[in-house]
Amino acid sequence: MFWNKEENFMQHSSVRMLLKPLVCGAALLGLSACSTEPKNIWGLPGDQHKISVKQKPEQLALALAPNMAGLTEAQKRTLQGYAAAYLNHGYGPLAISIPQGSDTSNAGRRAAKQTQKVLQESGIDWAVIAQGNYQADGTNSSPLLLSFTRYVAHAEGCDGHWRNLVTNPGNNESDNFGCALAISTAAMIANPYDLVRPTTTDPASTARRQTIMDKYIAGEVTSADRTSDEKGTVSDAVN
Repeated sequence: MFWNKEENFMQHSSVRMLLKPLVCGAALLGLSACSTEPKNIWGLPGDQHKISVKQKPEQLALALAPNMAGLTEAQKRTLQGYAAAYLNHGYGPLAISIPQGSDTSNAGRRAAKQTQKVLQESGIDWAVIAQGNYQADGTNSSPLLLSFTRYVAHAEGCDGHWRNLVTNPGNNESDNFGCALAISTAAMIANPYDLVRPTTTDPASTARRQTIMDKYIAGEVTSADRTSDEKGTVSDAVN
């Protein structure tokens, strides 16, 4: 049997022609996998996790006993702290709820009067204090309840769950990407209600502005005079 060089060459050429599209297709598939576009195009840090504001009830329960003559000193101090919290970030009425139909109903009415007095002495206007009853039929030792509304800021979509970043065939960023920044920003907002309704600003002092302009035109120093107590140097501080 004689070896046919021409026939062998043709067979190898045919195999190469068949394999070439497969190799090219595999190469293109690999390239397309590496160049997959992210699902979410990154923008500003706050685009993915918005900071929103929601209402949160701030509640306080004061324990009562049927034979209580009034609030204890510890309860009065607790009320003073509660009043300070309302003055700092409370909105709307401050509700006092007395148990009705309980063995502590009479004690609750006495405690409510003292509570209202402590709140007013702490700086809360009597007009925002609302008093009412809540049904406590058939219960014992029902407490005196207080409640007001505050606003809190939080980052949307930050549930603390992180998916496995090793398996990421879509080349997408994590759903929690940017949560650290959003949560930190929300925690730094002193009054979240400002995001609901911005605080109004007082008008500028035109008289003070004119005084500065007159000094500037006359070539005088525009800054305010400082006393000797307000002046200091590094050498004074370390001596």
